[in-house]
Amino acid sequence: MKEAFEEADKTFLENVLIESEDGVYDKSGSCALVVMIMDDTCYVCNVGDSRAIISQNFGTSCFALSRDHKPSDKLEQKRILEAGGKVYQ
Repeated sequence: MKEAFEEADKTFLENVLIESEDGVYDKSGSCALVVMIMDDTCYVCNVGDSRAIISQNFGTSCFALSRDHKPSDKLEQKRILEAGGKVYQ
């Protein structure tokens, strides 16, 4: 799976550089959501401003599978800063 993300990132950056007039691109921000179900276990990977939910009974009940990674969220700000990152608007 790592190779798929690396290839998608490479392709995205190539397209951004083609569209950029000065060849400079902003590397901030990301968004990805992967859900893998194996047997009776559900794995969820969430990066950025993404949300995974699951519903049952034709949508009559829903459950969150992930938490938003919004930098305005105090817990997310703390996680970013403790990992050596920066939060800016």
